[in-house]
Amino acid sequence: MTTFRGEYPLPNTKPVEKPPSRDDLEFLRETLETKRRELLSLYAHDVKVGQESADDSADDSVDRANNSFNRELMFSLSDTERQMLIMVEEAFDRLEKSTYGSCGNCGEQIGVARLKAVPWARYCIDCQESEERGVLER
Repeated sequence: MTTFRGEYPLPNTKPVEKPPSRDDLEFLRETLETKRRELLSLYAHDVKVGQESADDSADDSVDRANNSFNRELMFSLSDTERQMLIMVEEAFDRLEKSTYGSCGNCGEQIGVARLKAVPWARYCIDCQESEERGVLER
């Protein structure tokens, strides 16, 4: 590490995160339950709309194209919701295994503020940023 004028580098000043309290865990579990219900409801709605548009027998080629586009949009939304539901279910698994709140990569605690913002978070902020850049070392 390069220093200027013979100065010593600063020690790692990253704050040490404390594990979520029992009250925090209860709040986060309730938040995850709410998100799970919301996603299941959205998924059921998307499937129903997709089936209804598939049953719609349009004679006009423009109408058939519109129906096809709408069906694809509904299925892509369903796929996004399915991916989110998987992350929520994985968070429930971590709660059951008592690994919830620990980064899935480095093992450090995920900050309570981050968990409250993204209760299904798998990684701490640093590892999440590395994941998004495609450079996460596992």
